[in-house]
Amino acid sequence: MNVAFIIRLILSYVLCLYYNAKYIVLIILSILLKGSTRTLEVKDRPTPPAILQNPQYGNHKYITVNGIKLHYVEKGDQNKPLMLFVHGFPEFWYSWRHQIVEFSKDYWCIAVDMRGYGDSDKPKGLASYKMDNMVDDLRALVKGLGRERVTLVCHDWGAVIGWRYILRHMETVEKYVMIGAPAMEVYGWIAQREWDQFRKGWYVFFFKAPLIPEMALRTNDLSIFKAMKTESTTDEDIEAFKYTFAKPKALTYPLNYYRANAFGQVSRIKKKPEKYAPGLYLLGEKEAFISLSTGPAMEKVYPNLTYKLVPRATHFAQQDKPTLVNEMMRNFLTSSTK
Repeated sequence: MNVAFIIRLILSYVLCLYYNAKYIVLIILSILLKGSTRTLEVKDRPTPPAILQNPQYGNHKYITVNGIKLHYVEKGDQNKPLMLFVHGFPEFWYSWRHQIVEFSKDYWCIAVDMRGYGDSDKPKGLASYKMDNMVDDLRALVKGLGRERVTLVCHDWGAVIGWRYILRHMETVEKYVMIGAPAMEVYGWIAQREWDQFRKGWYVFFFKAPLIPEMALRTNDLSIFKAMKTESTTDEDIEAFKYTFAKPKALTYPLNYYRANAFGQVSRIKKKPEKYAPGLYLLGEKEAFISLSTGPAMEKVYPNLTYKLVPRATHFAQQDKPTLVNEMMRNFLTSSTK
Protein backbone atom coordinates (compact mmCIF):
# COMPACT_ATOMS: atom_id res chain seq x y z
CA MET A 1 0.00 0.00 0.00
CA ASN A 2 1.76 3.15 -1.22
CA VAL A 3 1.67 6.66 0.24
CA ALA A 4 -0.49 8.06 -2.56
CA PHE A 5 -3.16 5.42 -1.92
CA ILE A 6 -3.15 6.14 1.83
CA ILE A 7 -3.54 9.87 1.18
CA ARG A 8 -6.48 9.24 -1.20
CA LEU A 9 -8.05 6.90 1.32
CA ILE A 10 -7.83 9.48 4.11
CA LEU A 11 -9.15 12.23 1.83
CA SER A 12 -12.07 10.05 0.79
CA TYR A 13 -13.15 9.42 4.36
CA VAL A 14 -12.74 13.08 5.27
CA LEU A 15 -15.02 14.02 2.38
CA CYS A 16 -17.49 11.35 3.43
CA LEU A 17 -17.67 12.88 6.90
CA TYR A 18 -17.92 16.39 5.47
CA TYR A 19 -20.86 15.70 3.13
CA ASN A 20 -22.77 13.73 5.74
CA ALA A 21 -22.22 16.37 8.44
CA LYS A 22 -23.36 19.02 5.97
CA TYR A 23 -26.57 17.12 5.29
CA ILE A 24 -27.33 16.65 9.01
CA VAL A 25 -27.00 20.40 9.56
CA LEU A 26 -29.33 21.15 6.64
CA ILE A 27 -31.96 18.72 7.91
CA ILE A 28 -31.83 20.17 11.43
CA LEU A 29 -32.23 23.69 10.03
CA SER A 30 -35.15 22.56 7.87
CA ILE A 31 -36.93 21.00 10.83
CA LEU A 32 -36.34 24.06 13.01
CA LEU A 33 -37.52 26.50 10.36
CA LYS A 34 -40.61 24.50 9.39
CA GLY A 35 -41.39 23.35 12.90
CA SER A 36 -42.12 19.85 11.60
CA THR A 37 -40.37 16.60 10.78
CA ARG A 38 -42.46 16.10 7.61
CA THR A 39 -39.31 16.67 5.56
CA LEU A 40 -38.32 13.12 6.47
CA GLU A 41 -41.70 11.52 5.72
CA VAL A 42 -42.37 9.23 2.77
CA LYS A 43 -45.90 8.63 1.55
CA ASP A 44 -47.28 5.13 2.03
CA ARG A 45 -47.67 3.43 -1.37
CA PRO A 46 -49.32 0.01 -0.90
CA THR A 47 -50.52 -0.32 -4.51
CA PRO A 48 -48.16 -0.41 -7.52
CA PRO A 49 -48.90 2.05 -10.34
CA ALA A 50 -50.78 0.35 -13.17
CA ILE A 51 -48.03 1.31 -15.61
CA LEU A 52 -45.67 -1.24 -14.04
CA GLN A 53 -47.96 -4.00 -15.34
CA ASN A 54 -48.48 -2.44 -18.76
CA PRO A 55 -48.27 -5.35 -21.26
CA GLN A 56 -46.52 -3.17 -23.84
CA TYR A 57 -43.35 -3.53 -21.75
CA GLY A 58 -43.50 -7.33 -21.64
CA ASN A 59 -44.03 -10.13 -19.14
CA HIS A 60 -42.70 -10.35 -15.57
CA LYS A 61 -40.67 -13.43 -14.72
CA TYR A 62 -38.19 -14.78 -12.16
CA ILE A 63 -35.09 -16.92 -12.43
CA THR A 64 -32.66 -18.18 -9.77
CA VAL A 65 -29.03 -17.94 -10.84
CA ASN A 66 -25.77 -17.70 -8.90
CA GLY A 67 -27.81 -18.31 -5.73
CA ILE A 68 -29.93 -15.18 -6.31
CA LYS A 69 -33.55 -14.94 -7.46
CA LEU A 70 -33.69 -12.22 -10.11
CA HIS A 71 -36.82 -10.53 -11.37
CA TYR A 72 -36.87 -9.52 -15.01
CA VAL A 73 -39.22 -8.33 -17.72
CA GLU A 74 -39.06 -9.96 -21.14
CA LYS A 75 -40.46 -8.93 -24.49
CA GLY A 76 -39.83 -10.18 -28.01
CA ASP A 77 -39.34 -13.44 -29.87
CA GLN A 78 -37.21 -15.91 -27.88
CA ASN A 79 -35.76 -17.18 -31.15
CA LYS A 80 -34.14 -13.82 -31.84
CA PRO A 81 -30.76 -12.62 -30.46
CA LEU A 82 -30.67 -11.81 -26.75
CA MET A 83 -30.44 -8.16 -25.64
CA LEU A 84 -29.87 -7.72 -21.90
CA PHE A 85 -30.62 -4.38 -20.23
CA VAL A 86 -28.80 -3.57 -16.96
CA HIS A 87 -29.97 -0.54 -14.97
CA GLY A 88 -28.07 1.79 -12.67
CA PHE A 89 -28.74 3.75 -9.47
CA PRO A 90 -31.39 4.64 -8.42
CA GLU A 91 -33.30 2.69 -11.03
CA PHE A 92 -34.81 -0.71 -11.85
CA TRP A 93 -36.02 -2.56 -14.96
CA TYR A 94 -38.51 0.22 -15.79
CA SER A 95 -35.64 2.55 -16.75
CA TRP A 96 -35.49 0.67 -20.07
CA ARG A 97 -39.19 0.90 -20.98
CA HIS A 98 -38.54 2.93 -24.15
CA GLN A 99 -35.76 0.63 -25.33
CA ILE A 100 -37.77 -2.54 -24.60
CA VAL A 101 -40.58 -1.36 -26.89
CA GLU A 102 -38.17 -0.35 -29.66
CA PHE A 103 -35.72 -3.24 -29.72
CA SER A 104 -38.12 -6.10 -29.01
CA LYS A 105 -38.90 -5.90 -32.72
CA ASP A 106 -35.50 -7.42 -33.48
CA TYR A 107 -34.27 -8.92 -30.19
CA TRP A 108 -35.42 -11.02 -27.28
CA CYS A 109 -35.26 -8.22 -24.72
CA ILE A 110 -34.59 -8.90 -21.04
CA ALA A 111 -34.61 -6.02 -18.52
CA VAL A 112 -33.40 -7.29 -15.16
CA ASP A 113 -33.70 -5.97 -11.62
CA MET A 114 -30.17 -6.29 -10.27
CA ARG A 115 -29.59 -7.92 -6.89
CA GLY A 116 -30.74 -5.56 -4.13
CA TYR A 117 -33.19 -3.79 -6.45
CA GLY A 118 -36.89 -3.95 -7.22
CA ASP A 119 -38.35 -7.45 -6.95
CA SER A 120 -35.02 -9.31 -7.03
CA ASP A 121 -33.43 -10.86 -3.94
CA LYS A 122 -31.71 -8.51 -1.52
CA PRO A 123 -28.93 -10.40 0.26
CA LYS A 124 -27.64 -8.88 3.47
CA GLY A 125 -24.06 -7.81 4.13
CA LEU A 126 -21.75 -5.57 2.12
CA ALA A 127 -19.78 -8.52 0.76
CA SER A 128 -22.82 -9.56 -1.27
CA TYR A 129 -22.47 -6.37 -3.32
CA LYS A 130 -18.86 -6.75 -4.37
CA MET A 131 -18.49 -5.98 -8.06
CA ASP A 132 -17.68 -9.50 -9.22
CA ASN A 133 -20.83 -10.89 -7.58
CA MET A 134 -22.97 -8.80 -9.91
CA VAL A 135 -20.80 -9.75 -12.89
CA ASP A 136 -21.34 -13.40 -11.95
CA ASP A 137 -25.09 -12.75 -11.71
CA LEU A 138 -25.16 -11.48 -15.29
CA ARG A 139 -23.07 -14.34 -16.63
CA ALA A 140 -25.29 -16.88 -14.85
CA LEU A 141 -28.39 -15.06 -16.10
CA VAL A 142 -27.29 -15.32 -19.74
CA LYS A 143 -26.60 -19.04 -19.24
CA GLY A 144 -29.87 -19.49 -17.34
CA LEU A 145 -31.75 -18.01 -20.28
CA GLY A 146 -30.20 -20.70 -22.46
CA ARG A 147 -27.83 -18.42 -24.35
CA GLU A 148 -24.10 -18.13 -24.86
CA ARG A 149 -24.10 -14.79 -26.69
CA VAL A 150 -25.60 -11.46 -25.64
CA THR A 151 -25.90 -7.86 -26.74
CA LEU A 152 -25.34 -5.94 -23.51
CA VAL A 153 -26.95 -2.54 -22.83
CA CYS A 154 -26.10 -0.89 -19.50
CA HIS A 155 -26.52 2.42 -17.68
CA ASP A 156 -24.76 4.07 -14.71
CA TRP A 157 -23.81 1.35 -12.13
CA GLY A 158 -25.03 -1.17 -14.68
CA ALA A 159 -22.39 0.20 -17.04
CA VAL A 160 -19.67 0.03 -14.37
CA ILE A 161 -20.55 -3.64 -13.92
CA GLY A 162 -20.94 -4.06 -17.68
CA TRP A 163 -17.40 -2.85 -18.45
CA ARG A 164 -16.06 -5.46 -16.06
CA TYR A 165 -18.34 -8.11 -17.54
CA ILE A 166 -16.97 -7.62 -21.04
CA LEU A 167 -13.38 -7.85 -19.80
CA ARG A 168 -14.11 -11.12 -18.02
CA HIS A 169 -16.52 -12.61 -20.55
CA MET A 170 -15.80 -10.94 -23.88
CA GLU A 171 -16.29 -14.26 -25.68
CA THR A 172 -20.02 -14.06 -24.82
CA VAL A 173 -20.54 -10.47 -26.01
CA GLU A 174 -21.92 -9.84 -29.47
CA LYS A 175 -21.96 -6.04 -29.11
CA TYR A 176 -22.43 -3.65 -26.22
CA VAL A 177 -23.78 -0.20 -25.38
CA MET A 178 -22.74 1.61 -22.18
CA ILE A 179 -24.52 4.79 -21.06
CA GLY A 180 -23.61 7.29 -18.38
CA ALA A 181 -20.55 5.75 -16.72
CA PRO A 182 -17.00 4.71 -17.68
CA ALA A 183 -15.09 1.73 -16.37
CA MET A 184 -14.15 2.12 -12.71
CA GLU A 185 -10.40 2.29 -13.38
CA VAL A 186 -10.86 5.12 -15.91
CA TYR A 187 -13.20 6.97 -13.55
CA GLY A 188 -10.63 6.76 -10.76
CA TRP A 189 -7.75 7.85 -12.98
CA ILE A 190 -9.63 10.92 -14.25
CA ALA A 191 -11.07 11.83 -10.83
CA GLN A 192 -7.51 11.98 -9.43
CA ARG A 193 -6.36 14.34 -12.19
CA GLU A 194 -9.33 16.48 -13.20
CA TRP A 195 -11.33 18.82 -11.00
CA ASP A 196 -14.45 18.39 -13.14
CA GLN A 197 -14.84 14.69 -12.34
CA PHE A 198 -13.76 15.09 -8.72
CA ARG A 199 -16.41 17.80 -8.27
CA LYS A 200 -19.14 15.87 -10.07
CA GLY A 201 -18.42 12.75 -8.02
CA TRP A 202 -19.22 14.27 -4.63
CA TYR A 203 -22.08 11.77 -4.09
CA VAL A 204 -19.64 8.83 -4.24
CA PHE A 205 -18.10 10.04 -0.97
CA PHE A 206 -21.48 10.90 0.54
CA PHE A 207 -22.97 7.46 -0.11
CA LYS A 208 -20.19 5.60 1.74
CA ALA A 209 -21.68 6.43 5.15
CA PRO A 210 -24.41 4.32 6.77
CA LEU A 211 -28.02 5.47 7.31
CA ILE A 212 -27.64 9.17 6.52
CA PRO A 213 -27.62 8.81 2.70
CA GLU A 214 -30.85 6.79 2.90
CA MET A 215 -32.39 9.54 5.00
CA ALA A 216 -31.25 12.18 2.51
CA LEU A 217 -32.64 10.35 -0.51
CA ARG A 218 -36.01 9.84 1.19
CA THR A 219 -36.53 13.50 2.11
CA ASN A 220 -39.59 15.33 0.84
CA ASP A 221 -41.24 12.10 -0.28
CA LEU A 222 -38.34 10.85 -2.41
CA SER A 223 -37.98 14.15 -4.23
CA ILE A 224 -34.71 12.84 -5.72
CA PHE A 225 -36.78 11.29 -8.52
CA LYS A 226 -37.94 14.71 -9.66
CA ALA A 227 -34.49 14.94 -11.29
CA MET A 228 -35.73 12.39 -13.81
CA LYS A 229 -38.69 14.56 -14.80
CA THR A 230 -38.34 15.63 -18.42
CA GLU A 231 -40.56 16.02 -21.46
CA SER A 232 -40.26 12.26 -21.98
CA THR A 233 -41.03 11.31 -18.37
CA THR A 234 -44.56 11.49 -16.98
CA ASP A 235 -45.76 11.92 -13.40
CA GLU A 236 -46.83 8.26 -13.50
CA ASP A 237 -43.26 7.28 -14.44
CA ILE A 238 -41.94 9.18 -11.42
CA GLU A 239 -44.55 7.53 -9.22
CA ALA A 240 -43.36 4.11 -10.43
CA PHE A 241 -39.87 4.92 -9.15
CA LYS A 242 -41.21 6.30 -5.87
CA TYR A 243 -43.36 3.20 -5.34
CA THR A 244 -40.34 0.94 -5.85
CA PHE A 245 -37.95 2.85 -3.61
CA ALA A 246 -40.45 3.70 -0.86
CA LYS A 247 -40.34 0.10 0.32
CA PRO A 248 -38.38 -0.72 3.51
CA LYS A 249 -34.60 -0.66 2.90
CA ALA A 250 -35.20 -0.27 -0.84
CA LEU A 251 -32.38 2.30 -0.92
CA THR A 252 -29.99 0.57 1.49
CA TYR A 253 -29.13 -2.39 -0.73
CA PRO A 254 -28.54 -0.27 -3.86
CA LEU A 255 -26.36 2.10 -1.81
CA ASN A 256 -24.32 -0.93 -0.76
CA TYR A 257 -22.95 -1.00 -4.32
CA TYR A 258 -21.05 2.18 -3.40
CA ARG A 259 -20.13 0.99 0.06
CA ALA A 260 -18.87 -2.45 -0.96
CA ASN A 261 -16.69 -1.22 -3.81
CA ALA A 262 -14.95 1.55 -1.96
CA PHE A 263 -11.84 3.55 -2.62
CA GLY A 264 -9.95 1.36 -5.08
CA GLN A 265 -10.78 -1.95 -3.42
CA VAL A 266 -11.97 -3.61 -6.63
CA SER A 267 -9.42 -6.15 -7.83
CA ARG A 268 -7.68 -5.66 -11.17
CA ILE A 269 -8.29 -7.99 -14.07
CA LYS A 270 -4.88 -9.39 -14.98
CA LYS A 271 -5.69 -10.92 -18.35
CA LYS A 272 -7.43 -8.63 -20.86
CA PRO A 273 -9.28 -9.93 -23.94
CA GLU A 274 -7.27 -10.45 -27.10
CA LYS A 275 -10.16 -9.27 -29.27
CA TYR A 276 -12.86 -6.75 -28.33
CA ALA A 277 -16.48 -6.76 -29.50
CA PRO A 278 -17.82 -3.53 -31.04
CA GLY A 279 -18.93 -1.10 -28.34
CA LEU A 280 -20.75 2.22 -28.04
CA TYR A 281 -20.31 4.62 -25.11
CA LEU A 282 -22.93 7.36 -24.71
CA LEU A 283 -22.91 10.39 -22.42
CA GLY A 284 -25.60 13.06 -22.14
CA GLU A 285 -24.50 16.55 -23.14
CA LYS A 286 -25.92 17.83 -19.82
CA GLU A 287 -24.25 15.09 -17.77
CA ALA A 288 -24.11 16.21 -14.12
CA PHE A 289 -22.19 13.29 -12.59
CA ILE A 290 -19.66 12.05 -15.14
CA SER A 291 -16.97 14.11 -16.87
CA LEU A 292 -17.30 14.19 -20.64
CA SER A 293 -13.54 13.61 -20.80
CA THR A 294 -14.22 9.97 -19.89
CA GLY A 295 -15.47 9.49 -23.45
CA PRO A 296 -12.17 9.94 -25.31
CA ALA A 297 -10.37 8.22 -22.41
CA MET A 298 -12.51 5.11 -22.78
CA GLU A 299 -11.89 5.01 -26.53
CA LYS A 300 -8.16 4.83 -25.82
CA VAL A 301 -8.50 2.04 -23.27
CA TYR A 302 -11.15 -0.13 -24.95
CA PRO A 303 -10.38 -1.11 -28.56
CA ASN A 304 -13.26 -1.15 -31.05
CA LEU A 305 -15.22 1.37 -28.92
CA THR A 306 -17.02 4.46 -30.25
CA TYR A 307 -17.90 7.39 -28.01
CA LYS A 308 -20.81 9.71 -28.80
CA LEU A 309 -22.50 12.62 -27.06
CA VAL A 310 -26.30 12.62 -26.76
CA PRO A 311 -27.39 16.21 -27.49
CA ARG A 312 -29.36 17.95 -24.73
CA ALA A 313 -29.57 14.75 -22.68
CA THR A 314 -29.02 14.45 -18.93
CA HIS A 315 -27.42 11.58 -17.02
CA PHE A 316 -30.57 9.51 -17.58
CA ALA A 317 -30.22 9.77 -21.34
CA GLN A 318 -32.18 6.63 -22.25
CA GLN A 319 -35.22 8.03 -20.40
CA ASP A 320 -34.60 11.70 -21.09
CA LYS A 321 -34.05 11.44 -24.88
CA PRO A 322 -35.32 7.94 -25.70
CA THR A 323 -35.98 8.52 -29.40
CA LEU A 324 -32.50 9.91 -29.97
CA VAL A 325 -30.78 7.24 -27.87
CA ASN A 326 -32.72 4.49 -29.65
CA GLU A 327 -31.69 5.92 -33.02
CA MET A 328 -28.03 6.09 -31.98
CA MET A 329 -28.17 2.53 -30.67
CA ARG A 330 -29.84 1.21 -33.81
CA ASN A 331 -27.33 2.94 -36.08
CA PHE A 332 -24.52 1.36 -34.10
CA LEU A 333 -26.06 -2.09 -33.96
CA THR A 334 -26.79 -2.23 -37.66
CA SER A 335 -23.53 -0.71 -38.88
CA SER A 336 -20.87 -2.23 -36.58
CA THR A 337 -19.28 -5.52 -37.46
CA LYS A 338 -17.00 -7.95 -35.65
